[in-house]
Amino acid sequence: MKRIILFILFFLWTSQTAHAEFDLQMAIDQAKPGEVVHIPAGRYQGNFTVNKSIKLLGKKGVELYSQNTEPALKIDHTSNVSIENLMISAKNKGIVVNEAEKLKLRAIEIKDVQVGIYIQRSKHIQIFENKVVGNQLHYAEKGNGVAVFKSEDIAIEHNAIDFVQDGIYVEEVRQINVRENEVTNSRYGTHFMYSSDVKVLFNSYLHNVTGLMIMMTTDLEIASNTVSNHNDFNSYGLLMYDSQQAKISKNSFRNNRIGVALQKCSVIQIQENRFQMNQTALEGTKVDNDSIINDNQFTGNILTARSDQQGLRLVRNFYDDYRGIDVAGDGFGDVPYVAVSSFGQWMVRQPVYQFFVASPSVMILTSLDQQVNKTEQNLLVDNEPRLISHTKEKAFSINILQFIIGLVICMSGFWLWKRGVLV
Repeated sequence: MKRIILFILFFLWTSQTAHAEFDLQMAIDQAKPGEVVHIPAGRYQGNFTVNKSIKLLGKKGVELYSQNTEPALKIDHTSNVSIENLMISAKNKGIVVNEAEKLKLRAIEIKDVQVGIYIQRSKHIQIFENKVVGNQLHYAEKGNGVAVFKSEDIAIEHNAIDFVQDGIYVEEVRQINVRENEVTNSRYGTHFMYSSDVKVLFNSYLHNVTGLMIMMTTDLEIASNTVSNHNDFNSYGLLMYDSQQAKISKNSFRNNRIGVALQKCSVIQIQENRFQMNQTALEGTKVDNDSIINDNQFTGNILTARSDQQGLRLVRNFYDDYRGIDVAGDGFGDVPYVAVSSFGQWMVRQPVYQFFVASPSVMILTSLDQQVNKTEQNLLVDNEPRLISHTKEKAFSINILQFIIGLVICMSGFWLWKRGVLV
């Protein structure tokens, strides 16, 4: 029996140490440009470097792990490289890319690292279908899931990132598409600095400190994302600082301390979004007059909006706490909606007041704000509040269609019964 156990242990050990028979770095060095290096299943320890146009393709069960604080895999000064189907673990950085072009990283699982993927001075990079899991340390002791610096034409799509500092960190990058990723349990889901031509589409940001942090960035499209459950003391669904020319549309901001905050921003359009169950849906500070918030839905929020003296332009939004009527029957209220809140203005100056946000006295004060004319009311007023939300309109149209189909079926059945076809 003891021999059988020893034989099994020996077999398992040898099957997991394929690196003893297969020298990965030698295979990389000997490969000709354009060749595919097939990596047998097993664990490979080292700091591997790719500096030629090849493809590394791992089989199921291939793992690279670094033997020191150097990256497990480095791609340096090359082009037309593809890395697929690997597991990587490292004491510091998993993958480092420096001055590369036309690189594809796909189906790579990176775990137990400080930084998952680190890219600098590169162009035409595709980061698809990867998984990065950090550690349980404090955010200050972690690195980023995917970090991109001084690069151009970057696509980061279909990745899952968890327990890192910033899920996706972008600095000085032009033309980047962040699409259909899921970032959870991190500090910032996605963090942009000094970048331009940015698209953030169909991503899911859940349970981070802040979902999206945008700073000193221009020309953005942020659309169809789910941004939920960012409700710590300093949390935001989306925070934009000193940014210009952005369209924020068709997103869901749900259960955040603040849904969207704009600070020192210009030419921002917030359109057709859903703000649900946030403490404060919108916050604006030093927002220019060319920015507009239109055709959004505000439901279940404690405060709709708060701002400084410049205010925010609200146009044709739906508010579940609007009490006006529609005599003309055009779907818009005849009385303006007043979003200003005295308590909300105080919260801008003293954020600690948020602890009293749902108290009875604050609710009474907010109700009085809707009834009493104030000099600040022109700052947060929607003169054409929408009475029917987009959701209700869609549901209504579907119900009408169902009714017509049902009526046709019933009449057809009755006709067939009269003809004697149905007994």
